[in-house]
Amino acid sequence: MKQLIVLILVITTLFGCNTNENTCGQAYIGGEIINPSNDYVTLFRDGLLIDTLFLDKNNRFSYQIETLDPGLHSFYHGNENQVAIIEPNDSIMIRLNTFDFDESLVFSGQGSKKNNYLINMFLKLEDEEHFIYEASKLNPEKFLKKLDSIKNEKYQSLDAFKQKYSPSDYFTNVAKIGIDYSHYRDKEIYAYRYFGSNEPLPLDSLPNDYFDFRKEIDYNREDLKKFYPYYNFLFPHFNNLAMEKYFEDNNEEKLVRTNIKYHLNKLELIDDMVDNEMMKNILLKIPTINFLNYSTSFEDSDAMFNSFIEKNVSKQNEAYITNLHKTLNRLRPGNNLPDIELLNFKNETATLSNVTKRSTVLYFWTSANKYHFKNSHAKANELKILYPSIDFISININSNNESNWKQLLKQNNIDVSNEYRFRNPEIAKKQLAIQYIIKVIVVDRNDNIITSNANLFKSDFKDLLDEIK
Repeated sequence: MKQLIVLILVITTLFGCNTNENTCGQAYIGGEIINPSNDYVTLFRDGLLIDTLFLDKNNRFSYQIETLDPGLHSFYHGNENQVAIIEPNDSIMIRLNTFDFDESLVFSGQGSKKNNYLINMFLKLEDEEHFIYEASKLNPEKFLKKLDSIKNEKYQSLDAFKQKYSPSDYFTNVAKIGIDYSHYRDKEIYAYRYFGSNEPLPLDSLPNDYFDFRKEIDYNREDLKKFYPYYNFLFPHFNNLAMEKYFEDNNEEKLVRTNIKYHLNKLELIDDMVDNEMMKNILLKIPTINFLNYSTSFEDSDAMFNSFIEKNVSKQNEAYITNLHKTLNRLRPGNNLPDIELLNFKNETATLSNVTKRSTVLYFWTSANKYHFKNSHAKANELKILYPSIDFISININSNNESNWKQLLKQNNIDVSNEYRFRNPEIAKKQLAIQYIIKVIVVDRNDNIITSNANLFKSDFKDLLDEIK
């Protein structure tokens, strides 16, 4: 860490331009990755790759940006990413541990204060979501009082930060968007959580101005597409708009969430309301992925796929969704699993067909999600006792090196006899359409797929196991 501090001082001297005027146009970013997943960090701006930054022997990286306008940059390592505001004259150092990516992330150097503020905002939002869930049981008047109180506290905190550090107008604008859009999201979610998530909303039970914030939404902020409070609002927002349209168009009292009309509404609304091509492509892609992954209807999947193709203007997204659609069709019940190569704890090669000799449950995990890692193993151990004739195979999907994988298993006292990792994680995830870590695949003793999209924690999962035990 001493070397990092020295490096920061050297960099600050080298690039010590006029901070107040913010006109230098140069910036520096560097850092250290503890327990790296691979040997590089990628840096993006507005969806475009700026450069790939390789780690040295001490797992450190550095990069100088010669020409720079203030903006949000995304940095990726392994399966994780975060954002940082980088402005002219900044010399920012990042330090993180991949075993606890977001919680361990710390910025230092010139430009660090604003970024530590943003990462703390992100972490508090995760805690706040649980609080909002509990508060959603309150009536509208009490809920809005609590919600306004949270928003006021955030603005007071931002005002104190501005008085102490005099940040740029760009940072202040981004911070305000973070506060406002997280507030908007909470209002979108509350309305349907309190009154019923699958029923028409009784608008007369809410204040007349409850949804006035919708008039302030800017759907076209391409520069904020990786900013958590912004995109985390847009998806539930369009879910609600699609449901409202569904009830307007159909004389029904309840919505079944798998209804294809509801999902097609989302794509139509996004296509109509979003002008920026990149934002439109992102917002079209995610609900299409969600629907295709969970649909049990060939006809509905084809309808969603065709609607996406009609509206999408990204060749890259078109290829991605087309491949996903084809892959999911190959993973339909009755088909055989692709014979993907695995590595066991002794680093010996195996294949899926080698390890699925009996009826088998395949579940997946990543070191980036410790909560799921522990809970999925605990649930599998519980089910093993109830269903001794069924095998439970755990597969790590990280691109992590072997030592990190083994270390995590040992630290948690996991029986390694049924622990595997993919030889080639990226290819395997595509072949098995692993979009979400909760995905579970169940096969029979003949290696035929029973389902490629189960969930260990759903109440009906035991019913499925009862049928194949």
